Order: sequence, then structure tokens, then C-alpha cells
Amino acid sequence: MNRHPHRHLGTALTLVALAFAAGPAMAEDPIAIGWVGPLSPPGNYSGGQEMQWAVQLEVDQINKAGGVLGRQIEVTYEDTKGQPAEGSAAAVRLITKDNVAAIIGEFHSSVALAEIEEAHKYGVPWVGTDVWADAITAKQYPEVFRLAPANSLVYVKAADWTVEQGFKNIAIVAENTDFGQGGAQVIAGELKAKGVPYTMATVDLNQQDFTPALLRLMSQSPRPDAIQMVIAGQAQYQLVKQACQLGLAPTAETALIGSSGLLQKEVWEVVGPCAKHLLIVNVAQPKSQWNDKAKEFVKAFTERYNRAPTGVALEAYDTLGVVIEAIRKAGSADRAAIIKALEEIRYEGVNATYTFPTDKTPDWAFHQFKDVPFTIIQYTEENQSPEDAAIVYP
Repeated sequence: MNRHPHRHLGTALTLVALAFAAGPAMAEDPIAIGWVGPLSPPGNYSGGQEMQWAVQLEVDQINKAGGVLGRQIEVTYEDTKGQPAEGSAAAVRLITKDNVAAIIGEFHSSVALAEIEEAHKYGVPWVGTDVWADAITAKQYPEVFRLAPANSLVYVKAADWTVEQGFKNIAIVAENTDFGQGGAQVIAGELKAKGVPYTMATVDLNQQDFTPALLRLMSQSPRPDAIQMVIAGQAQYQLVKQACQLGLAPTAETALIGSSGLLQKEVWEVVGPCAKHLLIVNVAQPKSQWNDKAKEFVKAFTERYNRAPTGVALEAYDTLGVVIEAIRKAGSADRAAIIKALEEIRYEGVNATYTFPTDKTPDWAFHQFKDVPFTIIQYTEENQSPEDAAIVYP
């Protein structure tokens, strides 16, 4: 016989009240986003750090403004060290352990190619920040999107520019990765079509002494009048320094052209005056064409981190931006809904206005943002920032 019916009734009412109280709290759990990129050697940790800074700045801004769909944003950062195995493991952890709604980031194409296999397997949207290998979008995985240019978008233009400048003997020095070899083939194909002589040299990212390869270039007759490096990150620093010490490049006789890893100010700390006159492929709007959002971002980034952001930071900020906009458009953090929204999105960021077409020809065009801002800049003074460097193309 129940001698205390009111006590049990009170307990039941309390449990019901707790259940109602727990409902809104659960609905307001943060939206989990995963970030992947190099934060330690042998990866391009300077570029990775800049990407992380840009993303965290935006996270703080979004959360301060009330979040998205009434929920805060929470980003888990994974250091992939520039290694494919690390990238694959990081993607699995983010998907299965952290239950992220999407994965963003990455600087190294070979690592990205490992990550997208996991994103495809689990049906998780993956948006690449500064990875250029054609193969990333050429796989045409529905989950994979890219803000950065494909090699075929950038290096055709870079090759055409070298021809327009009158360079007649071009050397291509490429890393032995998907990015390096893919970019080198694009340049070589364009030069061949235009009848311009070229030579190719492949280097290992783990090596520190590039002197043998550089000496071979110096012994050529005629000697190259332009060297196009298709190398990611800090590996370029030593090559630039050694080419300079040998008197090969950059000189009045031989131009030296690099990629986005030379945009970080650390290049001046390592290379010193040898970085002067470097030419760099830069995926960023010229300062004169910044929109209001870009101006606000540059100001906020500089104030927080005491350094000006490069195009890599602008890309990183926009990568999170398109995912957040897709979540808003979908009205949900559901992975499939985000993928659908990304295909339909038109988002004005700090660096460009983004869309992701579903074109399947050429194969790399699928989910590839095509209207990528692209310049070639040249340092003309020591310790110069990319935004103040001379624009030589277009």
C-alpha cells in the first residue's frame, strides 16, 4: 500500500519539469566544426597558424553576435603536421569523436586528399582553404568543396605571364607531392603549347640542401631566366636562401617565382634580404579592391595578432564564413543539409563572392570556386608585407 502518494507525485512533477528544462538546453548545444591544418613541422606551420588565427577570430565574432540559429559555434583544431596519415586520423576523430557538422581548412594537398576520403565515407561536408591539387575536386565527391584555386586555374595564368614577360628559358622546380607534380604538369603543358623551352626538377620536401639541384640549373646552357617553384610552405625558404647564396636567383638575370608559403612575414626572418625581388603567386584581392568586410577583417586581425593577414588568412576566414552561411541557409547543422546549401550558396566574403558549381567538365571544376582572385606580387623592399608589395600581374 502506498502511504505517501503526494511524495511520489511531487517526484514525478519534478522529473517532468527537469525534462522540459533539459529540452531547450540540449537544443542550444554548440554547433561543432572541425578544422584541419599544419601547426607543427614538417608542415607549413606558419600558414597553418595564420589560418587558425583567422578562423578563431571569426568564431569569437559570431559567438559574440549571438551565434548561428541561436547556438554558439565551437571549433576543434587538429594539427595534421603536413602528413597524410595525420590528416586522415584527424578527420576520423573529428567525425566520430567530436561529431562535427563540417570540416574546414588544410594547407597541403596530399593531406587534403587523405582527409576527403574520410569525409566522403562518412558523408561530412569538407571545405578546403589553401589546397590546389586538381585531384581534390576532380574526384567529384559530393561532400568536397574548395575556395582555393585548382592548379589548373592558377598555373595556366602564371605560365602565360612568364611568356608575356619575355622569359625564354624557364625552369620548374616542384615538390614530389600531388600539389607539386600537378602544378608542374600544368605549367609545362602551357609552356609547351606556346613553344617556350623549359626544364623540370623534382625536390623532396624533407631535404634541406637544394644545392645539387640548383647547381644543375646553373650549369645549363642557356641558364634559366625564370625559375617557377611549385613548392608549399617553408620548404621554399631554404631553396630561396640557397639560390640567393649561389648567385642564381632572384637576380636581374633570373627571376624566382614562389607560392603562398612566401607570404608570411617569417620569410624575412629566415631568408633576410634574399627575399627582396621575389615574385609570389598570391590568392588575394589587391588592397585597392578590398570590400568593407575585408577592411574590417584586416583591422581586427592586425589588432589581435599584431601582424597583417595574408591571402591565406583571408581564405581561412571565408572558409568558415561559407560554412556558417550554409548552416543558416539550411536552417540546420545536419550534414546533408549543409552539403545541399553549399551547392546553392552565394556568399560575399572578405576575399570574393563564392559559389560552388556542379560542372563536371573539366573534372576538377566540380564544387570548385572558379572566380578566384589572383595576382603575382613582387617584394621591392625588405620586410615588406604582401599587401604593400608591387603587383606585377594583372
